[in-house]
Amino acid sequence: MLKKTALAILATLAVSAPAQADFADGWAAYEAGNYAAALDNWLPLAERGDLDALYDVAALYESGVLGKPQFGRAVAFYRRAAERRMPAAQTRLGRMFETGEGVEANPEKSIDWYRKAAERGVAEAQYNLAVAYERGAIVAPDVGLAGQLYRQAADQGLAPAQYNLGRLYYHGEGVPKDMALAIEWYERAADAGFAPAQTNLGHMYENGIHLARDIDAAKGFYRRAAEQGFATAQTNLGILLSFGVSQNRDYNEAFRWFLAASLQGDIDAQTNLALMFANGMGVERNIVEAYAWLTVAMGGPPDAAETARAYRERLIKRFIADEAANGEARAAALRGELSKVESIISLAQPRETAGFGMPILTIQRRLATLGHYAGIVDSLIGPASREAIRAFQKVAGLKIDGRATKALITALDAAVAALKSRP
Repeated sequence: MLKKTALAILATLAVSAPAQADFADGWAAYEAGNYAAALDNWLPLAERGDLDALYDVAALYESGVLGKPQFGRAVAFYRRAAERRMPAAQTRLGRMFETGEGVEANPEKSIDWYRKAAERGVAEAQYNLAVAYERGAIVAPDVGLAGQLYRQAADQGLAPAQYNLGRLYYHGEGVPKDMALAIEWYERAADAGFAPAQTNLGHMYENGIHLARDIDAAKGFYRRAAEQGFATAQTNLGILLSFGVSQNRDYNEAFRWFLAASLQGDIDAQTNLALMFANGMGVERNIVEAYAWLTVAMGGPPDAAETARAYRERLIKRFIADEAANGEARAAALRGELSKVESIISLAQPRETAGFGMPILTIQRRLATLGHYAGIVDSLIGPASREAIRAFQKVAGLKIDGRATKALITALDAAVAALKSRP
């Protein structure tokens, strides 16, 4: 059994290049870190109905880069874009209904918005919907459907989906058990830098689970994840360095990884850190610190808490006067420090919508970049858009018919790329 797995709702947003004059000015300001100027450029466009601007204004408000998060305003702008069928905004709005940020939490509405975006091919929405079906907390559990949705997102390169799909194959949940496919999807996610997948591969190499046992490979995968701050990998690497093959032991490094994971609240790391303090391994012997960390670990899950309690009882027998009291005081101080540790949250970022199932929006944005279109980028094709398409087709030597086609998008992409490559 894997030591731990990770299943997290993810809301990852990409960034790309802008297109319209005012929009481009806003983008330049955003990339320069002048978020107020970006808002000044994008807000008038958003009020006129520019979908990209609606989304980007919402992202600025949500992320807090303007001073502090303004979730209510973010929801209002996301909603306007989502109601115009913008998949990225639908995904983000679903997330806010899930978390209750800026709007009363409503799991059912969250699922509705995720489903709409997922149907339009947004990987993040497919992933979030899959998590809901796997957990069965909002909708009736359907691990088979979760697997299908994970696969759709995984095929688009979303690393958390690749990891979760691998996990389903590993355990045979919702899909036939297939260790080869589990490894394949773990490796894809690991290559993308996803720490939980790297950790699970490390575990499999360490224990020879469907892979030839290879301690060096295990250490390599653990280290890659540990350096990203993933507590489980830090703990596993610490264990390998302190209790593994004797010639590979490094108590000083093990201590550092146990400490890093302990500060994130990992109970196993806290227990092991205490043992290192108690025995002077990688650090000067300190019975008070050992007692304090075991006391903190006793606040964890029952099994882990019982292990920590048993170690502490053995440790007490080695105490001298006042050390227990000092240990309790230190434990109280550690709890206060741990309560201040905050997890890293992926914040919304402004982005372009190309590739998210809105070809007209993409065409309008590209035409604006090239100077053929000065109207609102609203995904609604009208006379102005048709005229701009024909103007571009004439310049590009294409058939002049004013039609919005995939071939047109390909030609526009090439023209924009050529424009950007000019000195």
